[in-house]
Formats: sequence, structure tokens, C-alpha cells
Amino acid sequence: MNYDDFLELVTRRRSTRRFKPDPIPDEYVDKIIEAARWSPSGANVQPWEFVIIKDKVTKDKIYEFISEMNPINRKVELTRPAELQHHGSHGASGGRPGYMEAPVFIIACSDLRKMEGYPLSTFLIKGRHNHISAMASAFLYMHLAATSLGLGSQWISATNYVLTQARIRGLLGIPEELEIYDTMAVGYPALQPGPRLVREREGMMHRERFDPSRFGTDEQVRQFIATVIGRVER
Repeated sequence: MNYDDFLELVTRRRSTRRFKPDPIPDEYVDKIIEAARWSPSGANVQPWEFVIIKDKVTKDKIYEFISEMNPINRKVELTRPAELQHHGSHGASGGRPGYMEAPVFIIACSDLRKMEGYPLSTFLIKGRHNHISAMASAFLYMHLAATSLGLGSQWISATNYVLTQARIRGLLGIPEELEIYDTMAVGYPALQPGPRLVREREGMMHRERFDPSRFGTDEQVRQFIATVIGRVER
């Protein structure tokens, strides 16, 4: 693959908000996990485990656990300035989220015991940070793999909440040594996202030393956040 092909894949990867209920081949799921298997991790400890969910009853139960947190999440969100509020996060506005139509959920879990594989100074100072970076890398590989297969995917962070995670752990028999990182919904997209808003490359690059003229003011940062939140992009 040359750079142009790679960049085309990266720019094509988008969060899918609506899915077709059509099943996807098991081999596609295997390929997504195979990509994650090669992602980087600190000291190559490879902390990931993946639970594949296709059963509708199980997926509905997971959403039940997620939706129980919606009233609390909404109350918390209302404490923020109006322009920074996520009005529809996790179905908080009352609607059933589009990711529930996805035929497959992939729940990524991290094995906290693997943190002991880091150099001691790293383990003591930033062990969990390295662990999160490893899981994020694996998750990104999974999303890119899904895109390369013509699939859509959505990053579902709500399964990481403490109460939600505890209930999912009990439902699926996930050992206490594992922490749910996040969940990926994957399937054929029913709706193609519009153009994505991304920052200009030169505005984020600082050559040789930091250029303060490219450092956004507090107001500029807030305006940017309000804009991207309003467009609900990822």
C-alpha cells in the first residue's frame, strides 16, 4: 500500500450512526480482530481480549444497562454551558441509538495484570496510561480494518462506565482481572456520513519549537468544541 491509498483509507473511516441489520460474515469479524492483534503496546504486553456479541437479546440487555445511566448523564450534561452540551449522547434525548441496529458488537477488554510487564518506572508512573494507549491503538486498527472491508463502525464508550461495566461483566462472565475498555458496533452502513470537519494541518504543526501564534485562545478552543459537538463527528 502506498501513502495515497493509506490516506484514502484513513479519510474514509467515519463513525457510522445508522446500520443495516444485515449480518456480516464471520470472516470479517476475524479479520478485524486479526488487525487488532498486530497493534502496538507498551513492552509488547498485548493486553487485549475481545468478546464478540451477535445475539440480539444480549445486545438489547447491554443497551438496557447503558440506558439506565442516561438520566444521570443528562443531568450531568446540563451543568455545562449550553453550547458545550451533548444533547443526544447515548440516546439521552429519548431515541434508541442507531448502533443498536448493528449486527455485531465487539467488546474490547484490557487485562490489568499485563501492566506488570512494563519497566518498573513506567509501571509506577504511567502504567494505566500506557495500557489505555495500547487499547486505543488496537481499537483504531479495528476501525480501519472495518473500513477496508466496506463496513461501518461506531465507537461506543458508554460500556466503560463503572455501573454499566459491572453489569455487563456479570452478564457476559468477564473476569474481574479484565476491565472493559470500550465497545465497537460494526455492520453495513445504512447512511453515509457527510464531510468531516478537521483542523488545518499547518495550524497544528510547530517546526523546531512551539509557535505561540498557532496556539488557540480559550475562546477559539471553546468555539471549535461547540462546532464539532454540534456536528457530532468522530
